[in-house]
Amino acid sequence: MKTNIQNILVDLNPEQEKAVTAPEGALLVIAGAGSGKTRILTRRIAYLISQGVPSFNILGVTFTNKAAEEMRFRVEKLVRQEVWISTFHSTCLRILRIDGEGIGLNPHFSIYDDHDQLVLIKECLGELNQNERQINPKGVREEIQRAKDFLLTSQAYAERAEDSFQEVTAQVYELYERKLSALNACDFGDLILKTVFLFDQKPKILETWQERFKHVLIDEYQDTNHAQYRLVRHLAARYKNITVVGDPDQSIYAWRGADIRNILEFEKDYPNSMVIKLEQNYRSTGNILEASNGLIKFNTARKPKALWTEKEEGEKISLFEASDEREEAEFVAREILQLQKEGKTLRDCVVFYRLHAQSRVLEESLRRHKIPYRIFGGVRFYDRREIKDLIAYLRVIAFPHDDLSFKRIVNVPNRGVGKKTLEQIEYYQTMNGAGWNQTLRDVHRVTDIGAKAKGSLRSFYQMIEALRVKKDQLLVSELLNDILDQTGYLKDLELERTIEAKVRIDNIHEFFSAVQEFEENYEPTLDQLRNGKEKAGLLEAFIESITLVSDVDTWDSGSNTLTLMTIHCAKGLEFPVVFMAGMEEEIFPHVNSFFSKQRWTNPSSGGGEDIQELEEERRLCYVGMTRAKEKLYFVYANSRRLYGSRQHNLPSRFLNEVPSHLYEEAARLDRLSDLDEVVMLDAEEERKRKILYD
Repeated sequence: MKTNIQNILVDLNPEQEKAVTAPEGALLVIAGAGSGKTRILTRRIAYLISQGVPSFNILGVTFTNKAAEEMRFRVEKLVRQEVWISTFHSTCLRILRIDGEGIGLNPHFSIYDDHDQLVLIKECLGELNQNERQINPKGVREEIQRAKDFLLTSQAYAERAEDSFQEVTAQVYELYERKLSALNACDFGDLILKTVFLFDQKPKILETWQERFKHVLIDEYQDTNHAQYRLVRHLAARYKNITVVGDPDQSIYAWRGADIRNILEFEKDYPNSMVIKLEQNYRSTGNILEASNGLIKFNTARKPKALWTEKEEGEKISLFEASDEREEAEFVAREILQLQKEGKTLRDCVVFYRLHAQSRVLEESLRRHKIPYRIFGGVRFYDRREIKDLIAYLRVIAFPHDDLSFKRIVNVPNRGVGKKTLEQIEYYQTMNGAGWNQTLRDVHRVTDIGAKAKGSLRSFYQMIEALRVKKDQLLVSELLNDILDQTGYLKDLELERTIEAKVRIDNIHEFFSAVQEFEENYEPTLDQLRNGKEKAGLLEAFIESITLVSDVDTWDSGSNTLTLMTIHCAKGLEFPVVFMAGMEEEIFPHVNSFFSKQRWTNPSSGGGEDIQELEEERRLCYVGMTRAKEKLYFVYANSRRLYGSRQHNLPSRFLNEVPSHLYEEAARLDRLSDLDEVVMLDAEEERKRKILYD
């Protein structure tokens, strides 16, 4: 029977064993993709306990409750002891419950979630006489959350305010904090911020926790933000028994506060630290790893390492150049069907893209070929809220009796038409056998509705009627522009100033691409539509086309489905076959990475600095590539309609950074012979293609 220590060290390679059995002190484990980092953390905790360290003196921190639960289970299985392993927020909550009174915090404080925060922020905006249509509560909430990630109090935030939105947010932040205090409440950001402030102000309390946690182990250290960094520094300052595991090459969350400098400068923070690199990969073939290594070496903000594997070289990377986004999507669908014939299942495959909006054309091609799919971490394009809203507007214009669409958008954007008003509308309809259209025309006859709501309903009816009159004289894209202009839908999203709103705006622009594509392929021709009177029935035909496209009821709901996702959702996952679509300049790397500045800075860094977003884009590409176990595809288009306009971008620079001998050109037009149109390469397209091989 194996001893306990043998159980802990079983199946570890030499570098993994070195990390697990490292002496006390500061330890940085650079754990490459697929190298078994979670195993290292759990085994090291178990090893420390086997060497006499009381489990009471160990703290393990990770980013999700699921990961923490898994780590606890593994440790308890090895050493039959319980260890404090939790997320940053859970750890700080327990500390504040015990010692929060040190900074005047009642230990029985309540915790406000996102919804509670929003309610309170709306209350603050009202008291400050701010219009929610001008200063969106969600944008304010996101701004305050980010400020707390950087340990900025309301006063510190106000000193950094750069525009009118931030000046108003500073006022809201200050009032919001006063209200939280009066309510004896904390939001999620407070849990870490107040713990850091507690340790800053109460050295005796800090010393108690340092004695409790003589060994601190942190997972995914490259994803820590400034507040988390300061918390860890406090806890580890006394004994410096700190183990951090992470990979700078997989730091892809700067947009939500993660600071890659935390892991890159670990050795400056702990001068006597040991550094161990885990470079053996257990996931991918040799060619995929060589390609990934070749790409990521172009980054400067990293710890040099080279992944390797005992697996065979495997297949080369397939490179496909499409004439446009339709051919790109068609290639992906056809290749997946071919892979199925060769024995792969749909669950073996994933399609990655950089932008949510890219999924639309891919989805349409998959539907045509009856390939069931799911979108991981998101919803199908035509099921997204903003798209369903706009389709509902088009439907109420085209079909006066569409009650469901009317109910969806009568108060979108907010017109002050509440639930009770709608109940009265429905009652009137039932009693009089009238549709919504007739009811709104006669809204003055509907009882128990306030004058303001009646005015809003009357204005809504008049707007829809005016648009209905014009529908046979306008292209659908022109009608859509009028809807957005008259409702203020797009303007409201722009005022939100949230990441979610930006994604929704992108999706709306991509909806224009779908509309324009329909118009270009409609009979009569687009020129005839523009110059003649043939627009009658165009709107109805468009609605019919997308209704058929968006009918998902027939798809297989089983597990054997193709997965689609943005690359930001890919960390921690792996697939035998990976398609990376849209490998073009300004798509991937994203155009914003060419000129964007860092929104926040580390207060201790002495000022702002350019954020290296291009390097983060390269890390994102690296993450996508290293998800592939057996086969990797790069696909790009010479032209692409995106966000309502036709773009002609060069192939992504990332393609040229992968060693050219690792590529094989994917099969071309013979596999795609039934496309509506085949566009031959012209001289410029040929020049762009050769960039990859010269």
